[in-house]
Amino acid sequence: MWFLFIVGLLCGYFMIAWTPTVEPFVLEVFLTDIIFDPMKTFFALVSFFIGFISNAILIRAATWHTLQAWRKETTNRKEQFLSYSVLLTFFILAIIDVKKTIIFFLFSFAYGMMSMSVYKEREN
Repeated sequence: MWFLFIVGLLCGYFMIAWTPTVEPFVLEVFLTDIIFDPMKTFFALVSFFIGFISNAILIRAATWHTLQAWRKETTNRKEQFLSYSVLLTFFILAIIDVKKTIIFFLFSFAYGMMSMSVYKEREN
């Protein structure tokens, strides 16, 4: 779980750092920045993909542990604590760039919730 926390945080940071910031947002300028720096764009996309998968696993685990605690079932406290560390990840990334962090969080949350049934079946 610590590994997922560190990977999610680092990949989120690199995704934010490597995607172009265009204020105010103009699509043409954004696309031009992406096209004329393909390596940076590629690494930003890879970081986004790896980071949102890592955070989705933590979100899924946090949700699962919360449901177990709600039903008063026994849980692994260390794993539960580490899975809640995903909130710290998004807080730190939001300090850097709120808009990109919201997009990163939405992808992570959606994927984490979609894979919840698979996780629940595996745990039982």
